[in-house]
Amino acid sequence: MAVGYVSSAHAQAAQTATSPPKKACKAPNELVHLDWPMPRLTAAFRKGEVIRIVALGSSSTQGAGASSKAASYPSRLLVELQHRFPEHKFEVVNLGIGGQLARDMLARIASAVLPLDPDLVIWQTGVNDAIRGVKISEFQSTVDAGLNLMQKHGIDVVLLNHQYYPGAARLPNFPSYLRIMKAISTERKIPLLRRYEIMQHMVTSSQFSVEELLAPDKFHLNDTSYRCLGEVMADALAEELTTVASRAGLRTHVSGP
Repeated sequence: MAVGYVSSAHAQAAQTATSPPKKACKAPNELVHLDWPMPRLTAAFRKGEVIRIVALGSSSTQGAGASSKAASYPSRLLVELQHRFPEHKFEVVNLGIGGQLARDMLARIASAVLPLDPDLVIWQTGVNDAIRGVKISEFQSTVDAGLNLMQKHGIDVVLLNHQYYPGAARLPNFPSYLRIMKAISTERKIPLLRRYEIMQHMVTSSQFSVEELLAPDKFHLNDTSYRCLGEVMADALAEELTTVASRAGLRTHVSGP
């Protein structure tokens, strides 16, 4: 299996390769804010250590629909974090494999995630399970098992829910999947970035059309929505990092998005 490393040394190249379009990506603070702390991530930030982030997921993480690897959301996330915190070093490892279910990702946590000893794992999951009709109870048990394993090793986790796309309305279990991911987040005090609601807001607020945010298959993301996801995720993490740094009395140079 190929592991997609995106190191800080490649951030400028990725930024050049995918010059962002003019439209800004705006979402309400309540959708961007992460409700629960990330102690390992913030500790590494305070100490000035290289921060390693693993992006675990399916095609949305791998970058299906993007024009290049540099346009995937993990690559864009790295560019945005380095831009916001130029005095800090970040690594983002892309462990996205298209078509995988939560149980497939669970099997990869021990073999592919834990050996990297990341400070943070962003776990994008659920949409393929919903499409294939995996029972909600089975999905929840799988996610809980993965969270247990990562938390046992002291790894912070952010959950990332489904993309917003027209076909979701035809899946009777889709709302239940969104609710269960929110419930897991609340019950376990695990941060959740609500991608579905964020993308939906960008469409209903007339910032973008559905066609502007999706690939021609009307399911996968494209360069624009991957850029937006990278920016919004960076905003969410930056809020936590700057808050903790301020409380610790650290001077941190933060560049705007």
